[in-house]
Amino acid sequence: MDLNKSGSVEEAIFTAKVNGIRSLYSGGDKKAVVVHIGELDQDKVNSISNLVETQMENFGVSKSAVKKIFNIVIETLQNICLHGEKDNNGYQMTYFVIGRINNEFNIHSGNIITNQQAERLNRRLNSVKSLNDTDLKKQYMDVLSNGELSSKGGAGLGFLTIALKSNNNMDFEFQMLNKEYSLFSLHSKVQG
Repeated sequence: MDLNKSGSVEEAIFTAKVNGIRSLYSGGDKKAVVVHIGELDQDKVNSISNLVETQMENFGVSKSAVKKIFNIVIETLQNICLHGEKDNNGYQMTYFVIGRINNEFNIHSGNIITNQQAERLNRRLNSVKSLNDTDLKKQYMDVLSNGELSSKGGAGLGFLTIALKSNNNMDFEFQMLNKEYSLFSLHSKVQG
């Protein structure tokens, strides 16, 4: 599959998703604070992280909220880098948007994954979303203590961290692009 091929159905779906998110943050007390569309590597993760920290300081966000937002940003970007699929030309289609509505920060991300990954991830995220605060903290500590690293280096802490830092205020969606790939979208919220 060539995700970077101009005019492809996959590109149209991706573009529509990003444009929909951008439109949420236009006008009034709504603002897109950080927007990144395209490939991610460790240098870009560092750059985006620094930008997020600077923007949060400029908005006068409390230190505890900045820490929560920063943790979610790092986990989200690392997940994209580690688990996002590339097309046949080696291009990784991703988006990352932080939008502000009044005093609430919305963190949106999306990347391409295989349909097989989507099935496993859907089960995992539904399991995380079903946990109450106590069980979420317990599972986090269990994974932290006993987690074995996956082949890509993760121990399953990323989504638990995002759930904890957002008070389990996260949503996700899988949009099938074709018989091989889906667009995985994640949205979490933090009060500033």
